Amino acid sequence: MRINVRWMLAAATLLALAVPLAHSQAPAAATQHTFKQIAPGVYSAIAPPSLNGGSNSAVIVNQDDVLVVDSHMTPEAGRVLLQEIKTITNKPVRFLVDTHFHYDHTDGNQAFAPTADIIGHEYTRARLAAANYTTTGMLGNLLAGQSALAAQLKDLKPTPPNVTLSDHLTFWRGGREIRLLYLGRGHTGGDVVVYLPNERVICTGDLLVNGIANLIDGFVDVWPDTLEKLKPLDFTDVIPGHGDPFKGKERIDWFQAYLRDLWKQATALHDRGVSAAEAAKQVDLTSHKGHYPAIAGPGVNPAYMARLYEVIEKRAQ
Repeated sequence: MRINVRWMLAAATLLALAVPLAHSQAPAAATQHTFKQIAPGVYSAIAPPSLNGGSNSAVIVNQDDVLVVDSHMTPEAGRVLLQEIKTITNKPVRFLVDTHFHYDHTDGNQAFAPTADIIGHEYTRARLAAANYTTTGMLGNLLAGQSALAAQLKDLKPTPPNVTLSDHLTFWRGGREIRLLYLGRGHTGGDVVVYLPNERVICTGDLLVNGIANLIDGFVDVWPDTLEKLKPLDFTDVIPGHGDPFKGKERIDWFQAYLRDLWKQATALHDRGVSAAEAAKQVDLTSHKGHYPAIAGPGVNPAYMARLYEVIEKRAQ
């Protein structure tokens, strides 16, 4: 029951944040997505809230084919993304990369599966292939009154990667080098980043986003160490899993500081015997408000603190 409540809280948070994810740049004619070219042939793809995309995607147009990073939150959103990619290229989509297993990044997978290989970490495949994979069901229950989204979820078939990696996978499409890297546990147990060394672009999924990432399945104890491994990579542009693309590495430092502070406070409260629910009220991260203006005062999402306690007590998966 605790898992269901946590996911419902997280889903509600995602929906509340959906409107700010719309990009300020007007979308191209006859498309719902905003495609912003970050480097030659490399685009961020941001869906409007009305499409229920839920997360960002990236589109990498190669010599003969296309690779997409993340497939959105519903099969319909995935199908629309595939259709609208045709407005920037007529090359076929042959690859889809799942940066992690969360439904807002993978529930569009089935739209790609007939013709594209789906690539992800072994952990991501295991979570999506599990018989008890229920995140979408929980989202559906939460949104029972929202008929349009509920209708889009009716034909959902969880579709795990059919190609997996354990730590890295590098391949070339024409003259483009594409590196898929697992740097360690962070947002989930199987986050993959997509790195284009020649273009100096990285797609970070939810390992690093424009604001504070969802912590519902996070490993906050080691997440800062995983983020540290991003720093030696030579990149300028970041396409995150949520929020607008950005440049530079300063957000790595900001989020590391936030996570370390949260972990320190949470472990101290846990060791004093404070319940997770009460600890969620007492944690004070307002010192980070300069980088994260959404922080209104003390306290964090109770679902996040429940996860922190799971990690502290070594119950996390």
